Amino acid sequence: SGALDLLVRPAARPKDAGVLIHQLRTLDVARGLSPDDAIERLLHFVGGRTLVGYYLEFDLGVINRYVRPRLGVPLPNRRIEVSSLYYDLKTRRLPGRHVDLGFQAIRADLDLPDLPEHHAFNDALIAAMMYLRLAGPGARA
Repeated sequence: SGALDLLVRPAARPKDAGVLIHQLRTLDVARGLSPDDAIERLLHFVGGRTLVGYYLEFDLGVINRYVRPRLGVPLPNRRIEVSSLYYDLKTRRLPGRHVDLGFQAIRADLDLPDLPEHHAFNDALIAAMMYLRLAGPGARA
């Protein structure tokens, strides 16, 4: 029922490829939070809740670089990977068929809105909607 949308000021200048993908230039991130402040807010927001996402391993790899020195361990929260839920559902219904696990392919198949990609908040919102479609009553894919 809540949202957390933070802009982080990285320690190093954003790489050109990252600027093209995320549309965040050095000028844009200059007003962002320090990584330590952002992690503090993230930890407070997440608490002990389950993490739901799309290819969480990548995102948690980045986050845990900051969490591990602070807590001594990576985020211990339970995790739900929506691409795994989608794969399991599809292979149960259509065994032996190829399953496209691309973010946009899953989004389109689940008939979810097409929000601008590579924006952390939008991607998290769509991943949450994927979870609701895949794990909720009358789950479908």
